[in-house]
Amino acid sequence: MALKKIMYGFKIKYIHFLIKLIVNTILTNFRLFKIPILLLLFHTILGGNVLRGSHIVGGEITYKFLQRQDNKIVYNFTMKIYRDIYLSNANANFDNPARIAIYLMTNNGGKLFGTNGDGRIISVPIKSRAVVKPPDVPCLTPPSNIAVEEAIYEWSATLFDTSFSYVVSYQRCCRNNAVVNINNSGTTGATYSLEITPEAQHINNSSPTFKAFPPLFICGGELLKYDHSAQDTEGDQLVYQFCSPLVGGTSNNPSPNPPAPPPYASVSFKQPNYTADRPMAGSPVVTIDPNTGIITGAPNILGQYVISVCVEEYRNGKLLGKIFRDFQFVVAECQKNVAASITADSSSIINGGTAFVKKEYFIYGCENVTLTLDNQSKDRAQINNFYWEFNNKGVIERYNEWSPTITFRDTGLYLGKLLLNPGLPCGDSAFVKVQLGGRIESDFKVKYDTCVAGPVNFDGIATSAYPIKEIIWNFGDGKKDSNRLKLAHTYDKPGLKKVNLSTKDKYGCKGDTTLSFNWEPAPPILIVEPDNFVGCSPGKVFFNNKSKPIDTTYNIKWDFGDGTVGKAISPTHIYAVPDTYNVRLTIISPIGCRKDAYFSNWIKIKPSPKADFDWSPKLITNLNPSITFEDKSSPVVNWRWFFGNEGYSSKSSPVFNFRDTGSYNVKLYVRNTEGCVDSVFKSIYVTPQATFYLPNAFTPNFDTKNDEFKGVGSLLGVKSFQLSVWNRWGEKVFFTQNPQEGWNGQKDNIGRQEPDGVYLYEVIYISPTNEKISKRDFVTLYR
Repeated sequence: MALKKIMYGFKIKYIHFLIKLIVNTILTNFRLFKIPILLLLFHTILGGNVLRGSHIVGGEITYKFLQRQDNKIVYNFTMKIYRDIYLSNANANFDNPARIAIYLMTNNGGKLFGTNGDGRIISVPIKSRAVVKPPDVPCLTPPSNIAVEEAIYEWSATLFDTSFSYVVSYQRCCRNNAVVNINNSGTTGATYSLEITPEAQHINNSSPTFKAFPPLFICGGELLKYDHSAQDTEGDQLVYQFCSPLVGGTSNNPSPNPPAPPPYASVSFKQPNYTADRPMAGSPVVTIDPNTGIITGAPNILGQYVISVCVEEYRNGKLLGKIFRDFQFVVAECQKNVAASITADSSSIINGGTAFVKKEYFIYGCENVTLTLDNQSKDRAQINNFYWEFNNKGVIERYNEWSPTITFRDTGLYLGKLLLNPGLPCGDSAFVKVQLGGRIESDFKVKYDTCVAGPVNFDGIATSAYPIKEIIWNFGDGKKDSNRLKLAHTYDKPGLKKVNLSTKDKYGCKGDTTLSFNWEPAPPILIVEPDNFVGCSPGKVFFNNKSKPIDTTYNIKWDFGDGTVGKAISPTHIYAVPDTYNVRLTIISPIGCRKDAYFSNWIKIKPSPKADFDWSPKLITNLNPSITFEDKSSPVVNWRWFFGNEGYSSKSSPVFNFRDTGSYNVKLYVRNTEGCVDSVFKSIYVTPQATFYLPNAFTPNFDTKNDEFKGVGSLLGVKSFQLSVWNRWGEKVFFTQNPQEGWNGQKDNIGRQEPDGVYLYEVIYISPTNEKISKRDFVTLYR
């Protein structure tokens, strides 16, 4: 098969996690971390918009000196965090706000400070976010779905000038599952951190800052030269090295609040292939120049690589501090604009595995010595010069045709190559191996019991002028075997079997034989789950038929023992009547082979109770809310009543008082001596009722006794209430819509005092059941 097919197959399998690049900056190897005692901690409050995600992929923290106030120093901090845009899950967003901690590393304890030493706890919101521009790769077409977004956080902090280091940290979980150079990457978080040493504090130092963002991807097999240097405004000496990334956060606590104090554990590299100072594969190996920060090499294995670059800052030979960038180089397959490709029987990548520095094609002309080589290279419009070159039995021959026809001198192995634009940046090449050999004659026989399922025996033969080096059986059921001509294979499923025997000799010449046959025996034993069933009526049983081999072409007969039958392979049957049942299963193969099984006393169905109840009185009101419930269930031994959300009872016939009017769903669960359960649900309505009584006389003489003409009773749920009073001349002397308000004997309760005598009143209201109540009568006023 052609190299293009191999590379595309690899891409389909891995491209979803090979095109991610992460920029991270972390602090590691703190000189004072041997005594991690917390003195100063800034962290964010648990509020705000915090979206968890497994593809927050990197960041860096730097600081800038702003001003000094006696022994206090004001710093401005900048943190940059990165995430994948295309490959992140739905929740892989930035923390907003971020949780930041500042620790003062001492040896004798301390106290918690806020930004200004006043004990406040702060949080850091996102200042800005933007998509990182991808690099320009000449002569290559990079993957289209690679994109990284950057979020920038800024905050200021006032710190004391001390003789101890400050450590600023942010933690987040987790890294990508696709990372190839560390263990357990999908559950390993990261710590992004920096150190402000006492020396840096005393001289009002600012940290270096990185000049550029690393490339989003590296094209595999291409030379890498990336300037990873930083700049320092004070002109301090900067020293670069690969170092170990740090761990922080877990899948259960992806964004710790607060971040944990130092020291921080290092990630676990997949040794011996990868280490902190050699984090990538390559030929030549990927390295960083300690003086310039330039990373060079030729990465040749596809994948994502976690890398940490440490930048040490020196002034007059004294270490002021370190900044760290923990990021990911993504070695991806780039589509070359000019790419050598040849139609061949197979192809590979030199060095094996996923390494790809040079392509190699294999052509087997087993019975011929004259072959035409099919050149499928692209893009031909950009190919200005090309040639083929072969070693033809010691003679180097060059061919300038696009697809040359070559006559080789004899059978055997011939080595050649195809060169496109040799010596130019946009060139490519491919190696060719042509193997000329002989013919393989192969065949096989099949033997098996046609009626009872068992192993199928295969007896193969293969003859060739050269030694047979490869034997592969493909049994037509997704399974294979190799290196044997005589063997037995057991099938799980019946049907047409298309078996292929392929062989290959030492020169790659192939033999190929295919034979088809129907394999449709009856199962040797009938297996059904469950092997017994005990349940309550109606009992629903799923018969899981695990007998092999069977499929829909087999005649399946079930006798469920209750007078009914079935034909499904694995049926579901409902037993309505309590009893013990025997089950019979018969399976007949398409060629008439039969197997029976009888399962005695297999299904036991127990009787279920019938839940029911009644209650009295039927009319339930707020004036008489007590209800007596009567159980009418079939013989049961356990009751469980639920009176809406008002309460419950385990008595057989309980009495219950509802606290309010309205509708209630009363539920009764019952269980019989067999342990079977039934339930019933009924709705009960508590009707609201109103009562209202007015006196026939009152004495408004201010003796606190009977001073008002006012009604008494229950007016719960009453609507549209009004009370009117008239004197004997027909003048309305009092009116109210408030049932709690009474008449005090004065005109409208505030005017003249009305004389003693008889007055006419009328009360009208709508009852809770929407009934209009109206009453007229007389009341006598005495003073």
